[in-house]
Amino acid sequence: MKRRICVLLLALALALSCLTAGAETALLSDILCGIDYGDEVVYVIGHKSPDADTVGSAIAYAWLLQQLGISAKAAATAAVNRETQYALDFFDMEQPEIITDAAGKQFVLVDHSEYSQALDGMKEARVVGIIDHHGIGDVRNTQRIAVVSLPVGATASIIYQMYLECGVEIPKDMARAMLMAILSDTKGMTSNVTKLDREACDSLQAIAEICDIGALYEGMKQAKTSFDGMTADEIFHSDYKEYLAGEVTFGMGSIYTETEESLVELTEMMEAELPSIHASGNVDMLFCLISTDETTWMVWYGEGTKQAVRDSFPDYDGGNRMIFIPKASRKGDIVPPLTAALEKWADADGTVPQEADQ
Repeated sequence: MKRRICVLLLALALALSCLTAGAETALLSDILCGIDYGDEVVYVIGHKSPDADTVGSAIAYAWLLQQLGISAKAAATAAVNRETQYALDFFDMEQPEIITDAAGKQFVLVDHSEYSQALDGMKEARVVGIIDHHGIGDVRNTQRIAVVSLPVGATASIIYQMYLECGVEIPKDMARAMLMAILSDTKGMTSNVTKLDREACDSLQAIAEICDIGALYEGMKQAKTSFDGMTADEIFHSDYKEYLAGEVTFGMGSIYTETEESLVELTEMMEAELPSIHASGNVDMLFCLISTDETTWMVWYGEGTKQAVRDSFPDYDGGNRMIFIPKASRKGDIVPPLTAALEKWADADGTVPQEADQ
């Protein structure tokens, strides 16, 4: 009986979704088709250290462009993380083709708009579109391109809306790609969720024919917190992004775990390993966030990092760790104040304050 009710509810949501899609105009499709793509394929690709939103968005947007008659192909910058692989396996979908050099190709960037997070060689590539839910980055193109940036929980929510505006029906596999993306970036619809994210999630759940998205996300979360056989470097880079603020480059890994015991263990591991990770990288500063559902611990390494933390967070007590309660978001709570502080350094004299941080 419960399963029958679930199926009926999904069918009703799907019918409502189709009515909504049919009511939209196709003006956006005309705009997208009006861009000069030349004879080259358009690769739709996300950021380095690909996660579920960047991969699901690439898959779904490439398919949308194909339906509009544009030669497009989903791609990834590297092998996906364990959370994303779990979702792909669950839906019996394949990881997109991996590309290691962007030079000479053309791209639509999803889930990022900064060269520091983009595939190597992107400055020598042609960018014809950007779909993102972060701040506006430094990727440039002197020709006209399609840029859609909205402050929502996931890039895939924007792409869902673009399907509706283009009047393109969403098939089951594309609904599943976008659904895994939204669940991942909103942490199971509990973080940075907007009305569009909720509408997208409800509609995509119906189309994807998934009755229990809670169980799906729980499986993704378990995969994300499984670090068996991984080195400290691999754990750090499993969810990692780089940024440029003023004259300073910084990288930030984000690690999720479920228990206080593993929170302590992972924090101690990162404190011990960040110096060697920093030495093998190419950024000025490294930060690492280790989070549970209740709290986030942040550790760092690199010249000027302690001063950057001091300038960014008024509650910092001067120690070698900073603890946030409740848990903090890299995108919403950590990167913006750090970026603002580092840009102030550049506005002053451009030098990193000399301080014995480590």
